[in-house]
Amino acid sequence: MTMTKHIQDSVRFISFSLLLLPLFLLSSCKVDFSPNAEWKETPAVWCVLDQDDDTTWVRVQRSYLSNDNLYNYTQVTDSINYPQGAIQVIIEKWAADRGTDSVLSIKGEAPIDSKTLEYTENFNKDTGLFASGSQPLYCFPSKGWLVNGYVYKLVILKTPSLDTLAWATTSLIGQKYGDYRPDDRELTALIQPNITNPSYRMFHFYGNPKLSEIKWNTIARGRLYQPVIRFFYYHQALDNNNEYYNDTTQLYFVDVKAPYTRRTSSTFEESSKIYESTFLASVKDQITQKDFSSKKGFCDTVDIFLTVCNEDLNAYMASTQPTSSIVQDRVIYTNINGGVGIFASRRTHFCFRIPTDLQTGPNTYHDKLKQLNVGF
Repeated sequence: MTMTKHIQDSVRFISFSLLLLPLFLLSSCKVDFSPNAEWKETPAVWCVLDQDDDTTWVRVQRSYLSNDNLYNYTQVTDSINYPQGAIQVIIEKWAADRGTDSVLSIKGEAPIDSKTLEYTENFNKDTGLFASGSQPLYCFPSKGWLVNGYVYKLVILKTPSLDTLAWATTSLIGQKYGDYRPDDRELTALIQPNITNPSYRMFHFYGNPKLSEIKWNTIARGRLYQPVIRFFYYHQALDNNNEYYNDTTQLYFVDVKAPYTRRTSSTFEESSKIYESTFLASVKDQITQKDFSSKKGFCDTVDIFLTVCNEDLNAYMASTQPTSSIVQDRVIYTNINGGVGIFASRRTHFCFRIPTDLQTGPNTYHDKLKQLNVGF
């Protein structure tokens, strides 16, 4: 075989191979399997217990599976909501053993009490990605029934078979540590400021840069804490002498959130610091948006709300927060066995009518509020 003939044969083989290549590519692109897993009913459940609320609410949605664009089904009510009577929602109360760090675990073979929740509907959902209109909810009057010191179990049953679709357990937020009344609501968790403590009876800013520290006793099973300062003020009106006075018949307010704190150790005290500049900026932004035009007077008191949640809700919130990482895949926390979502607890401790700094003159608290130019 001459070199020329060998080259010609090679060219023919390559040309023939190139002609066949599209056929191989087309045949290899054929989809002969389904990307969907085998169907399994997986409810999505949300419920947060608070023993101080009058009513406990549970939201349960259904999941769906399709080979089409999944967003096409979000507007179909039957795809995301269980029809009335399709499921039964129960909350059980179990006796508990107290372990380390006041963690409670179920004791016994059966609950000591249970409540079957009532089906109702809510029509206040805004339009959006998911179907608007009636939104199924399950509820029961829980004030007095939810008591600290027990484990609560949420159970979702399929009707009429009464097979368990999903379940979860959680415990309520308790009293401050060291309190000998384990079932009472403790309203004096705050250490600073606190009107019963002469050294810290006032909410004020100090230091350079100026800040205010809010300090509290840690609370049984409390993991995430966020203080909220409720800033009060009056509207002013003109009297018969054409002079302005505070109309004390109604109080107005805005809520300023201090940085949250996660309890990571066994310490019995935690704190959060908010800078004066941050506080004043929040007051200005909120009043500008909701109540800019009225002339205002000082009330010189604040309320402080200490909102607390347990580890279940803390973990869920941490897993859903935005991340600064370039890695986008995140595992969303759930404690719902057989489903997704969250069953957790929270509670709010109060400290009412804490006095603020009454000083007047340049660069004082009152002067800086006036400089916000929102009507003071």
